[in-house]
Amino acid sequence: AKFDLTFSFAERRSVDGRPGGLDITIEYATDLYDAGSVELAGERLVRLLGAVASAPDVPVGELELLSAGERGLLLGGWAGAVTGGPGAGLGELFGAQVVRTPDAVAVVGEGCELSYRELDGLANGVARRLIAEGVRPGSRVALFQERSVGAVVATLGVVKAGGVYVPLDTRYPADRVELIVGESGVSHLVTDRDPGSLVLPAGVRVLGPVLGGEDDDVSDPGVSVHADELVYAMFTSGSTGVPKGVAVTHRNVADLAAQTMYANGSHTRVLFHSAMAFDASTYEMWVPWLNGGTLVVAPAGHLAPADYQRLLAEHRISSLWLTAGLFRVMAEEAPGAFAGVREVWAGGDVVPPEAVRRVMDCCPDVTVVNGYGPTETTTFATTHRIHRPLDYAGAIPIGEPLDNHRVYVLDEGLRLVPPGTPGELYIAGAGLAQGYLDRPVLTADRFVADPYGAAGTRMYRTGDLVRWNLEGSLEYLGRADQQVK
Repeated sequence: AKFDLTFSFAERRSVDGRPGGLDITIEYATDLYDAGSVELAGERLVRLLGAVASAPDVPVGELELLSAGERGLLLGGWAGAVTGGPGAGLGELFGAQVVRTPDAVAVVGEGCELSYRELDGLANGVARRLIAEGVRPGSRVALFQERSVGAVVATLGVVKAGGVYVPLDTRYPADRVELIVGESGVSHLVTDRDPGSLVLPAGVRVLGPVLGGEDDDVSDPGVSVHADELVYAMFTSGSTGVPKGVAVTHRNVADLAAQTMYANGSHTRVLFHSAMAFDASTYEMWVPWLNGGTLVVAPAGHLAPADYQRLLAEHRISSLWLTAGLFRVMAEEAPGAFAGVREVWAGGDVVPPEAVRRVMDCCPDVTVVNGYGPTETTTFATTHRIHRPLDYAGAIPIGEPLDNHRVYVLDEGLRLVPPGTPGELYIAGAGLAQGYLDRPVLTADRFVADPYGAAGTRMYRTGDLVRWNLEGSLEYLGRADQQVK
């Protein structure tokens, strides 16, 4: 081929006064395009020209490129289905798990183990202390604690008191902590350290460690919270403006924990190593707890690859989540660390195929999963399980939607784009957050009406450019704006 891609048009001679039409030839470089993709492009071109001839007054951008079969795929099996999920608050769901597995190990860390019964009692004591301090259903409680057993117990205690937890990273500078506390409207701040020179809004009550003593009442406080009430507000990095709190409901988290992909037994011992204010902590905490598994709390502070290798082996970790960057570092420095792990999930950015290949060559029994999802869709929205052979020509796909999620690839007019065509990713379904905390204008801009769902449903405009491949998986291409990923 002289050029990468050439479309040639030749007009046929008229016969008996009838138009002869056009012959179209497509020539392509075979190292850039495959025959199936070129044939598909030809079919769409013919469809477009037919639409132009049928409706010459319609702007080209509004003409339909999709066949009926493609439209069925994009709104059917590929998009995902919403069938409903758990309809209870997290406190109630955790209580049901305590009844099912009271003596199973719920938390491991700092040289101790807590059964579900013991964890429930400690969290009940925390909840009762918080209630005594004025926490009520819907109260927003900031958690300014280092990763620890006490921190996860405090989190569960806030939930059992009916509160909304607002996790803060202890590494944040003071002005960021103050900004988030002010923006989120918290009534209480629970901390394991001296708040020092923090300037907090008037009326915010500062509480020290909330774990009580042996004489505390550890019975359930009996606070009932509807599934559609808020359970936490997690603030974004603010790299593209003022940090904003993503308002997540009990139903959002319960749906994440109820995914069928966890039913294979790979998520029975999950490593809790993320910062409390990073949305991966939602997976690390609630998926094991609502499925009878064990949460293994990593030591506080920075963890090096050697630390991960020791933790994974010592605690027989079955699954963990890593950012794409950390996964790459582990693949370079300690790829054999995952030898006893069943599933390694990575994401948050592009997962390098060469890093996956290195890990899977060293640990042939491990499954690597590429997980994609903004904080606004409760940790994960799509996943791709990576299998051999690792013959990915480019980036590893971000996959297919989770249960009870729907995904659309749309153009600027919110029209479906054909498979193989770049468009912006929109996400709907059970993981969709309530919006941005106390920011209705910004919420309305990013959480928009879903033209393909039931009346009144919404979808989240991610700002990510993707395309469907011909196998029905999403491929990440970049950003629709100038935001740095």
